[in-house]
Amino acid sequence: MRRNVGLVVVGVGVFFLALAPLVRFYVGRQLIAAPLNVYQQTTLRADDATYLDTAEWTIHKGTTVTATNTTRGDVGAGDGKIAVWDSFTSIEDPAAKAKIEVQAQRAVFDRRTAELRNARGASVGDDSGVRQSGVGLFWPIGVKKQTYQYFDVTTKRAWPMTYEGEEKIHGINAYRFVQQVPPTVTESVKPGVPASLFGVNKTELARIPGYDKKNNAVAVDRVYQATVTAWVDPRTGAPVSQEQKVKQTLRTSDGTDRLVIADLDLKMTDASQRSLVTLSDHEALKIALVRDYVPLGGAGLGIVLLVVGLVLAIPGRQTIIPVSTGDADGSRPAGREPSA
Repeated sequence: MRRNVGLVVVGVGVFFLALAPLVRFYVGRQLIAAPLNVYQQTTLRADDATYLDTAEWTIHKGTTVTATNTTRGDVGAGDGKIAVWDSFTSIEDPAAKAKIEVQAQRAVFDRRTAELRNARGASVGDDSGVRQSGVGLFWPIGVKKQTYQYFDVTTKRAWPMTYEGEEKIHGINAYRFVQQVPPTVTESVKPGVPASLFGVNKTELARIPGYDKKNNAVAVDRVYQATVTAWVDPRTGAPVSQEQKVKQTLRTSDGTDRLVIADLDLKMTDASQRSLVTLSDHEALKIALVRDYVPLGGAGLGIVLLVVGLVLAIPGRQTIIPVSTGDADGSRPAGREPSA
């Protein structure tokens, strides 16, 4: 009976030992990926900001501007390999109740490598013809200390984003990546913007290339440049903070930047950072369970059961104790007579 129990325990121990690497290397690869169902809101804030109010065609200075982003996963459009997230950002001046700009992106990406794909309705704004590349809303799980191509929604292309160090964000050791977006034309405005924006007299206006006297407007290009900093949790690939230093100018056809229409230093609010850190910690725990705790625990339990089972299954050495019928000298015990 003891041997049978031992063999059963050995079998269970072997099962757990075999299960540990299966969970670590196969199940883990299937389960550790960007989530399909995601919903998060974050806010960046810029104080002492400058921006152009296109509703009134006036420049506002010294204001507070917020950029509120909402990201929602389209579960039905994703699958085991591909995730689809919709991102919407509203940039506004809350005090003046002025809407400055709206940005929208439908990001389709590999759930493990985070590489953007151009399928399943991927688009920037209403333009599905934009070819998205590099990484975007999500970073690779186990992000490395290297340079990545990071997609910029405003210029509609990817620019290098370089690892520049490690910092703590509310207790998380996050990797800091920095992207420099050089001055890039994002839009040509024709017949032009109101000439009154430039604050010069008619004589000087006449010297500006692209000035349309009939419409009292100046044809310009909108030029965008930025320094974008992202802090990423390497355990999960989730951003936990962001900063964007943005400058936009109006450039005339002679290549001269005539007017600054946006100067923003947008920083993520503390509340948004804490929200992202909490979410990332939750995802990191799930990853650790699949990648470390369950395999190591299973292997440890398997070893213990294997040892216990072997002890029970292998019979020990038996000791035979002889039964004595008399004294050592051959005499019978006292009071005993030989039977007839």
